[in-house]
Amino acid sequence: MTLSLSAIFASEVVDCMSEGRDPTVRELFSVAVRIWSESAAERSAFAWGTLSETAPERLAALNAAA
Repeated sequence: MTLSLSAIFASEVVDCMSEGRDPTVRELFSVAVRIWSESAAERSAFAWGTLSETAPERLAALNAAA
């Protein structure tokens, strides 16, 4: 994985785009956690694990990451 120097784009997104490939499942989840935690100031990335697999916030973040 390349270290992204961008505060806007996750390293996983930069890697996929520069290599012209689809993201791995791990990369999708990593980006989804970042989207979820950055979308509200009071959220912690560690709280991601407390969401159920069908939680609307979790599904929305995964859809946005994809």
